[in-house]
Amino acid sequence: MKKRNYGIDLLRIISMFFVVIIHILGQGGVVESVKNDEAKLGIVWFLYIVVYCAVNCYALISGFVCFSEEDKPHKFSNYIVLWLQVEFYSVLITFLFWKYNPSLVGTNQLLASFLPVTARNYWYFTAYTGVFLVIPWLNKIVQKLKIENLRSFMIGIFSFSLYVTIANLIGKDLFYLESGLSALWLGIMYIVGAYIKKCELHKKVKIKNMGLIGIVLVILTWGWKIGIGKLSQFIVGKEIGEDFLFSFVSPTILGISIIMLLIFSSLEIKRVGQKMIQFLSPAVFGVYLFHVHPVINSYVITDRYADIGNLSIFQIPIAIVGSAVIIFMIGILIDKIRILLFKILKIDSLATNMEKSIRKMLKV
Repeated sequence: MKKRNYGIDLLRIISMFFVVIIHILGQGGVVESVKNDEAKLGIVWFLYIVVYCAVNCYALISGFVCFSEEDKPHKFSNYIVLWLQVEFYSVLITFLFWKYNPSLVGTNQLLASFLPVTARNYWYFTAYTGVFLVIPWLNKIVQKLKIENLRSFMIGIFSFSLYVTIANLIGKDLFYLESGLSALWLGIMYIVGAYIKKCELHKKVKIKNMGLIGIVLVILTWGWKIGIGKLSQFIVGKEIGEDFLFSFVSPTILGISIIMLLIFSSLEIKRVGQKMIQFLSPAVFGVYLFHVHPVINSYVITDRYADIGNLSIFQIPIAIVGSAVIIFMIGILIDKIRILLFKILKIDSLATNMEKSIRKMLKV
C-alpha cells in the first residue's frame, strides 16, 4: 500500500487557512482600512504576501498527488463527488437565503446556483474543471519529460512567469492567465507539481535552505510592494508598478509556492499530527465552498473586517488570524455534517455507478 504523505495533507490544510486570511485582508476590507497608516499597512501587506502563495500551492498539490508514471483510468467518479459537494453548498446556501430573506437573493441567483461551474460562483472549481478534463494528457506530458531536464524546465517556468508578470505591468494579459485565476495557470501549476514528484526534488533539497530562500522571496516581494510605490511617487509624481510582484503568476510568489511544496512534502508527521490531519483534511475544501459562496461572501465577508484596522499594530495580526480560525473551523464543522450526509446517502457508490454507466454508454 502506498504510504500517505501527511506533509502534503498538512500543506493543503494550511493553504486553505491562508485562503481565508487572503479574503479577510482583501474583500474583508482590512487593507483598505489601514491604507493611511504606513506602519499598520506594512504589517498587513507582509501577512498578505506570506499567505498569497496559497492558491498556487493548492494547484501544485493536485499535480504532486495525481501524477503517476503509469497510465491509470481517469476516475470521473472523483469529480462527480466533488461536483455534488459544490452543488450542495451552492444550492443549499442560496436557497436558505432566498427562502428566509428574499430581499438578499433573487430568483435568477437561485437558478444560477444549480449551475455553479457555468455561473462561475466558485472560480477555482470552474478553473479546476478545465484542468480535470485534461489531466490524463497533462500526465502524459510529464511522463515524457526527462529528469535530467529539471533545471531547464524550472528556468523555463520562471522565465515564463517573469515574462507574463512584465506584460501584466503594462496591462497586457497575453495568454489570458487572468493573473492566475484561470484553468491555464492551474494547469501549468499541475505540471510543475507533477514534475517535482517525478524528479523527487523534495527528497534532494535541504529544508533549511529552502526556508531561507522562501524568507528572502517574501521580503523581496514585500519590499517591492511597500517601497516601489513611494519611489515612483517621488520620481514621476504617482504610484506605479507596486503590484508588479503581487500576483499568483509572479516569479516570487511562484517561488514561495514551490518552496512550500518542497518543505511540506519532505516533512515527517508524528502520530498525533496524523490524527489531526485525518480529521481536518477531508473537510478542507468545504471551508472554501462555505465562505466564498457569493451570498456568504457578500454579506459576511465583504468589508466586515474593516474595524480590525482600528486596532493597535500588535493586535491586528492576532485579530486577522483569530477571525480566520473562526471561519475555518465553522467551515470544517459544516462540511463534517455534509460528509456524514453523503455517507448516509452513499454518494460515493452513486458516483461510481454513474461513472460505470457513462463508460458503458461511451464504450470506454
